[in-house]
Amino acid sequence: MRVRFLQTSDVHLRSDRPERFRSLELVFQEAVARSADAVLIVGDLFDRVSDAAAARAFVRELVERIAPRPVVFLPGNHDPSCYDDGADYGANAVLLAEKPVSRTDVAGLKIVGIPYQHGRTGAECLIGVACDPRHTVLMVHGTLVDAAPGFAGEGEDGSYMPFTLSELFERCCYAALGHIHSGQRLLHREGERLAAYAGSPTATSRRELGPRSALLVDVESGAGVVAHERIALGTPYYERVEVACVPGNEEAAIDDLARRAAALRRPGVRVLARLGGVSTATEASLRSVAERALARAWDHKVDGTKIGPDDPESSAAILELATTSYAALAQIPVVGEFVSRLEARAKADPGIDRNTFETALQLGLHAFLESLP
Repeated sequence: MRVRFLQTSDVHLRSDRPERFRSLELVFQEAVARSADAVLIVGDLFDRVSDAAAARAFVRELVERIAPRPVVFLPGNHDPSCYDDGADYGANAVLLAEKPVSRTDVAGLKIVGIPYQHGRTGAECLIGVACDPRHTVLMVHGTLVDAAPGFAGEGEDGSYMPFTLSELFERCCYAALGHIHSGQRLLHREGERLAAYAGSPTATSRRELGPRSALLVDVESGAGVVAHERIALGTPYYERVEVACVPGNEEAAIDDLARRAAALRRPGVRVLARLGGVSTATEASLRSVAERALARAWDHKVDGTKIGPDDPESSAAILELATTSYAALAQIPVVGEFVSRLEARAKADPGIDRNTFETALQLGLHAFLESLP
């Protein structure tokens, strides 16, 4: 029998972020549109306990709207106390809050939930847990340590309740994961086995780059995962563009940054324009020039349509100033000569990468700065 799951996590509902409520509503709409048999919410649905109290009625309405499909909730590190006895999330809600593991069945498949547990590893939580991987789905809120680093949330270092792929695949054919909001390697497929983060359905910080989605997974009992697909949600997200400057080419770098930032403009996308590198201009002057350039780049026509203040989607790029400023060296001729020669040397040798060049430039300028009387 084939069972279809729609997976999400890390919504971080809070009353001052209405777009997060909208993203959850879109997930439930997709569950109906894609004929999902169950919805899996793998932790951090709420940002704080107080948010859960305020948002419970909204969540309950969404859950009951798709009945009789079960909606399976797993506590994360932000909302471990939001599923205590007495909390009502709808007649078709299933709460997997018991530690170290909780269990339920969905259409003949065993669902084993491992809620976030501070100070424990995934292996510790799974001690003594017997599962037939051909018929088991794991829900885990923690960090997959053998994956590439991902963004785990504001102020978090990604080391929460670590576990490995081998620990998961010993016990399940599909591991629905929560805690990592975005990154390059959210999904790991090995034949009929899958371990995947859905990521947050809408960006909750500037560190979450790229379009947001939910994850659709088809599991066949006894066979494993037979299909998976990311479902685009069309919710707000961030894109970043970065340009590095060197002394003497600040304005050219800023113009390039503005052009590249404007090229990323899309409805619902906030562009982060990061100006890095090294400069002998003051930070205040760099910010002023860059903000004006970004404003000019946004005030133009695209495909005959004017982009400007009257366009509700016209918010200019967000400037991230990351330039190291050596303004005290601006009027010293030998500094300009040093920069020119170093840049010419870097251009002449393709083996010198940009990071090496910038490191050498910073070391040299710092030495000049220390030699000033």
